[in-house]
Amino acid sequence: MPIEELRLSLPTRPDEGRYESPSDVVQVFETQNGSPLGATQHTVASAAFWGFLTTQFLGAFNDNYFKQMVLLTSASNAAVVTGAGGNPDRQSLAMAAFALPFVLMSGLGGFLSDRCSKQRVIVGCKLAEILIMSIALAVLLMPGLSANAQLIWMISVLSLMGAHSAIFAPSKYGILPELFRGDKLLPVNGAVQMTTFLAIIFGTACAGFALDQIRDAMWIGSAIAIGVSVFGALSAVLIPTTQIAEPGLKLKLENLAIPAEIGRLILRERGLLMAILVVSVFWFLGAVTQMAVNTLGKSTLGMSATRTSLMVVAIGIGIAAGCAVTGYFGKGGNGRRWVMAGAWLLCFTLLMVAILGSGQLGVPASSGIVDTNFFTALLRADGLEWGLRLNMMLLGGAAGMFVVPVQVYLQQAPPDDMKGRLLGVQNLITWIGILLSAAYVGVGGMLLNLCFGPTGNAKYQWVIFVSLAAFMLPICLFYRLPAVTGKVAANEGKQAW
Repeated sequence: MPIEELRLSLPTRPDEGRYESPSDVVQVFETQNGSPLGATQHTVASAAFWGFLTTQFLGAFNDNYFKQMVLLTSASNAAVVTGAGGNPDRQSLAMAAFALPFVLMSGLGGFLSDRCSKQRVIVGCKLAEILIMSIALAVLLMPGLSANAQLIWMISVLSLMGAHSAIFAPSKYGILPELFRGDKLLPVNGAVQMTTFLAIIFGTACAGFALDQIRDAMWIGSAIAIGVSVFGALSAVLIPTTQIAEPGLKLKLENLAIPAEIGRLILRERGLLMAILVVSVFWFLGAVTQMAVNTLGKSTLGMSATRTSLMVVAIGIGIAAGCAVTGYFGKGGNGRRWVMAGAWLLCFTLLMVAILGSGQLGVPASSGIVDTNFFTALLRADGLEWGLRLNMMLLGGAAGMFVVPVQVYLQQAPPDDMKGRLLGVQNLITWIGILLSAAYVGVGGMLLNLCFGPTGNAKYQWVIFVSLAAFMLPICLFYRLPAVTGKVAANEGKQAW
């Protein structure tokens, strides 16, 4: 095609006048076919890929190690904090403390992602992570703190982790289309999501084991987390420096929430809007599930912290497998079938967990036993406990199948000069959902206690899983992921529902 015909075939853009040469036009054409402007195309064998993968793996490990440690300490508050009688379960407070910074700072993270090199934002976040983990160590070594006061301080540090992750996330996902071709994004995202949830597996398992084994010397675990942060910062240096998407972008008050330009985009492109909302619902369900599994294991079934964490680990194993399978077998397609299959399987497995955890089939033989050996907890379990772990694994697999194609769509569909801010908005809406999960668990627990007495939340935690299946049902019935060829067309989003 002659270059002038190519120019005429391009969509009209408000800033079209800035393309002053044929090469500029060709670059725009390449941008709209999945290769962002100025992108260096790396492979999965490159140092860039493995540096990025290592960085986000180690960051996710620390996030989930510390968060699960705080959540489990909160779930067993009566035993861990006071030894008897007890304080209220502070899981919802801890989750709110972790989620609120995402709501307040995701917009800033999106702005920095477009205004600065995404690689520099990532490196800066890794350095901040070292400082935050050092604060956690200082809290655990602080003399004279009661167990209850220490827990409150740990929740405060968890909030700092949330702020760090809110800045990190838009650059983490926004840099992928700048490093890899559009046709590689599904397998690359599959690998990223898989290793993220492998990090969740190891971080969660280590937290449960630490609470059972070295609770009186938790500073050792915190010192290890500092070391992990250092290695994460070093691996981030392997990520190539990327171009700045919008060098002249000015920070405005609207950038801290939803910029007007991004608001107009997602209202115009319904496919983007629905994908953002679906991802938010997905992570709302995930946050509720983690807290509900902790309560189900510790309070309803009387399991140790290690065995309770192993159920969360089973979810992580399933998610890692679901992400890997979707990334490998889904390449070349638009992912719609994977999203539908994952949604229905999520609904089914949530109902199965509710049945197995209802108490109608009894409680695990390990109920009331404090494990002193991790491998004993891992390998010695009765049929009911293995059934719960298997269903948690299927639940995670369904989650991986569901979320990877939607995340790829959100990376590919928006214009390159808006990608960081749109992912910041997605992060904001996602964490509003996670923040609401804290309220949902708190209010749900109060309602169960009101309806069934003081132990209602512990005995009837299975009701929460039934309610989550009900949340998934409209998505199963009505949501259909739009196809993407290059960028979202003006009317493509209308196919979303």
